Amino acid sequence: MKIMLKLENLKTGETSFQEFPDEEATAAWLRERPRFTDVLGVVFEGLSREQNDRLKGAMRPLDPEEQAAEKALAEAREKAAEAQALAREKENEAARAAHREAQKSLDPNRPMEVRFRYDTGLQLADQDDPRGISDEVRAACTAWIEERNEWVASRGQIVGEAKITVLPGALPKPGADRVQHGSFVPVTGPKKA
Repeated sequence: MKIMLKLENLKTGETSFQEFPDEEATAAWLRERPRFTDVLGVVFEGLSREQNDRLKGAMRPLDPEEQAAEKALAEAREKAAEAQALAREKENEAARAAHREAQKSLDPNRPMEVRFRYDTGLQLADQDDPRGISDEVRAACTAWIEERNEWVASRGQIVGEAKITVLPGALPKPGADRVQHGSFVPVTGPKKA
């Protein structure tokens, strides 16, 4: 049974693979493992636990220089990951700033997405929406939620969360419904004394 090891160069971080004809050849190579070459694992997973343990036991441990190289490689990777995270954060902030700026030129009467949670109340789904929740929107959403509370009250539930699409400005025609549509998730309501 051939065995393939995944290896890592402790100086460059490059990975490679090396195949051996059998367990004995693999163990012999592990005992004489080239300096600054670390073994990341066995690619072929058909080994028994005993075989895997024997191979691990055969591997020459990292010497102090190799351990220092392994540590330096880990630190370099961590710095690179931090730099990538910082770059992503800057990109995301730039995209949010562009989104906030674009919001200013949109129709102020366009439908508004409002989220409701029983423990936090109403808030805009888009935190960058500059319009804010008006008294009319709040009243319409509250009435919509109270109606759904009546629907589920017989089961001892209340509206736990809701997403509501509402018209914030002038209605398209007199008597039109401010709430366009919505969805909600009921939760068990508080016990009545």
